[in-house]
Amino acid sequence: MIDSSAAESASGGYGGSRRGPPSNQSWRLPPIPVLLVSVLLIACAEVGGASMAQFKLELARWARGIMLARPQTHGLVGVRDVDEQILDEALVKFDAGLRLFHLHAEGLGTIIIVTSMVAVSVVEHAALRRIIVGLITAGGAGYPLGYLLWSALIPFRGIARGKSVAEWLVWIPFGGAAIVALWLLTGALAVQCARSLRGPRVGAT
Repeated sequence: MIDSSAAESASGGYGGSRRGPPSNQSWRLPPIPVLLVSVLLIACAEVGGASMAQFKLELARWARGIMLARPQTHGLVGVRDVDEQILDEALVKFDAGLRLFHLHAEGLGTIIIVTSMVAVSVVEHAALRRIIVGLITAGGAGYPLGYLLWSALIPFRGIARGKSVAEWLVWIPFGGAAIVALWLLTGALAVQCARSLRGPRVGAT
């Protein structure tokens, strides 16, 4: 059951003014901006998937034309059989980047909602709640964009160089933020679980 205090959470920031974990039947909605980011990310994933299917040939022709105009970047030697293998590999990676954006945007949009809901409902400390929700929202929303960047850079910079740029600009910082958020949430839940297990024993004695 979703707690009716969700509106208070949306207006009062990450976790609102409520202190302590909820009851077993009480869950709070994440702040409205977090939900907006999550839904927008999922919507972009669906639009991207549909566009990729609709304009697959046009995108491949565009990428191939750019690569042919930059033979040194891609190691083209002017021999048709050799160059076709290089171009085919680059086009496969180009298409894979678009597909991975679609898959990661769908999945991470859902992960943002679930993780932030657990954080605002269970984590006791307001500051920790804000950190977890902020990190998972920024990290989860930014990480899939690295695949779009990689695909866009492949025709201009090549597979390896484009991947390196995407890693340092997007995947490492945003992925790292999401990982830190998940470990912080895991630690907070572990501490509260340990407290709940220790409580009945103390009371029993």
